[in-house]
Amino acid sequence: MRTAIRTTLTFILALTTGWANVAFAASKLPPRHEEWFNGPVSLLVTKMEREAFGQLSTDEERDSYIERFWELRNTRPGSGTNEFKDEFYSRLAFANAFYGRDAGSEGWRTDRGRAYILFGKPQTSMNFLANQELYPTEMWFYANPGLSELPPFFYVVFFEKDGVSGYRLYNPVTDGPDKLMRSGPTKAQAYHYLRQLNSELAQATLTLIPGDMADTDSFSGSMGSVMILNAVRGYRDMPSYVRSISERSLRYGQVSSKLRYDVAQSRLFTFVALDRGEPWANWRLEIQDPLQPKILDGRVEFQIHARLFSRGQLVYERTDAPSFGVAEAHTDAVNKRPFVYEERFPVEPGDYRLDVTALNKASGRSYEASRTFNVATPGPRTFVGDLLLAGQREPDSRVRPFQIGGARYAPLTAGHTLSSRPLHVFYQVKGSGESATELTAQYVIGSVAGKFRKTVEDKLDLTQPDSTGVVSTAKSLPIDDLAPGAYQLALRLRNPKTGEVTGRSAGFVVVNQE
Repeated sequence: MRTAIRTTLTFILALTTGWANVAFAASKLPPRHEEWFNGPVSLLVTKMEREAFGQLSTDEERDSYIERFWELRNTRPGSGTNEFKDEFYSRLAFANAFYGRDAGSEGWRTDRGRAYILFGKPQTSMNFLANQELYPTEMWFYANPGLSELPPFFYVVFFEKDGVSGYRLYNPVTDGPDKLMRSGPTKAQAYHYLRQLNSELAQATLTLIPGDMADTDSFSGSMGSVMILNAVRGYRDMPSYVRSISERSLRYGQVSSKLRYDVAQSRLFTFVALDRGEPWANWRLEIQDPLQPKILDGRVEFQIHARLFSRGQLVYERTDAPSFGVAEAHTDAVNKRPFVYEERFPVEPGDYRLDVTALNKASGRSYEASRTFNVATPGPRTFVGDLLLAGQREPDSRVRPFQIGGARYAPLTAGHTLSSRPLHVFYQVKGSGESATELTAQYVIGSVAGKFRKTVEDKLDLTQPDSTGVVSTAKSLPIDDLAPGAYQLALRLRNPKTGEVTGRSAGFVVVNQE
């Protein structure tokens, strides 16, 4: 709960600050560009893009910037077509046609319109209009649209608070099941009535995350649902979305707004795995800076300083000075390659922030990277660890970072891979007391912006766990049918004995073969 509250406050602050910049920039725009800037496209424009657009001085620069804006989101850049743009305007037309009348507003400005435009048509939907005890209510079900902050699957609920003012987002934390009822019952009474009517709707009034533990003692809403609501109302400021647009900007070069992007990139990746029942944090730092030399007097030398914080307190610190010799014939190749450093350390359940500083002795340049992560405690239900996506998997019995279950994984630090290589997936499962001997596993790969979707089904054998009850699973998925673009992998595990469904998700990007 502490992490959710902190994340929410940070998000709200960023959103408020961003809008102040928008108003200032938009006031100086000619009508045509002001309409574009403040219209439906504003659902997608990041803070950096808003500031950059406000700095442009000519219509020619603005027109070029708009072309660039869509190309950055193109699932097939350079192809002459833009499925993302076409899909956006198709969804916009639908939202404006069906979701504006009840609120007396343009459809894209409504909560239902925003959700439809940003997430697309829900996989399933239910409406509760005929029941006289309820205010008009709709419940939509989605798979993760490509945001790492969101769970693999989630609900979005809309209701007319007074029956006449238009649908708005339902918030499990601030509303509660009684807000859906006309007669004014208690939360407990409302929940039990809804459970008889539709168990999924009753569950969604307390948590928007399927399989999440609902508080049926005090009937308080789950704080984990807050991030789903933030994604509907502030998609453009979600960190994973902002990061993906920034990375595409770096790949595709300099924009016409005269913004300059530093080509140096430092990425930090973390993955928590259970080793003999104890959690270990594996981490990998990758520095890409081809303009800076790495070799001095025939050697690559870096100084690494890592600090781990929990609840604002320093709990772990390590300094290292890795170095290795380089033959003169390999100097150019080594300078162009990224510098990679890996380490691991034991952790306890909780929330953490890892800060790493690296100093390149040859150039004198330092790099910083930071990443937050959570170490969960397996509960009474089936526990599924995070997904590790890797480009390579090789047998390895040595104890070292990213060596898990007798194999060594090369994680996709930046999330990029080639379609010619299989996507290696690793995760760990710990069954509950009522677990079956096997689970049904679905690996669903979907395009973030397009319509591509494929599912690979498998069985997960639970009969041979380690001594602590943990099953380590590796799966290789062929992706040779994937075009370049951004994708989301959703893992869905179902217990055929109890019907319990749980899962995880992770994003990756297929890049062109060089």
